[in-house]
Amino acid sequence: MRIGIFTSDDNLTTLVERATQAEADGFDSFWVPQIFGVDALSALTLIGATVPRIELGTAVVPTFPRHPMALAGQALTVSAASGGRLTLGVGLSHQVVVEGMWGYSFEKPVRHMREYLTALVPLCAGEEVSFSGETVTARGAIRIEDAPPVPVMVAALGPAMLKAAAELATGTITWMTGAKTLAEHTVPTLTAAAEA
Repeated sequence: MRIGIFTSDDNLTTLVERATQAEADGFDSFWVPQIFGVDALSALTLIGATVPRIELGTAVVPTFPRHPMALAGQALTVSAASGGRLTLGVGLSHQVVVEGMWGYSFEKPVRHMREYLTALVPLCAGEEVSFSGETVTARGAIRIEDAPPVPVMVAALGPAMLKAAAELATGTITWMTGAKTLAEHTVPTLTAAAEA
């Protein structure tokens, strides 16, 4: 069994200290969210360069405020700094934040995520992308020397988003989801979509 730890803090030094302690305590992975404070990927770049073993992840970075090419550049930078230890978790955030704080439309969120992943996943694999959808356009590639590919996971709860995660990403990241929901809904839905 592999066990990770999830933490957040508004202080960069504290995050580095927590990652160092998590590694010393034997945790396999260290996950941070992107909320309204320390930039998660910037913090993980520093942690990846200074804490040598523990795997790193975001749980999660919202898609709306970052273009897929910008996010892929950040993720590949963390990958280069950490020797390929990053898993990039992305999510929609919430309608009140997306519309009320950022001023973006939250209409058809699954469409947005599918388009976003269509651009982001190849970019995080070091590939060139040429995509033009209804909400996302991305053309080009991100070149960062010595950056291993970055797996992308999606925060997903509903069947349509779980299907998108299974079809377009490495998997899903859950939060505040119990064992019953995982066993009866999340895993079967994700598995069926991946098999299809």
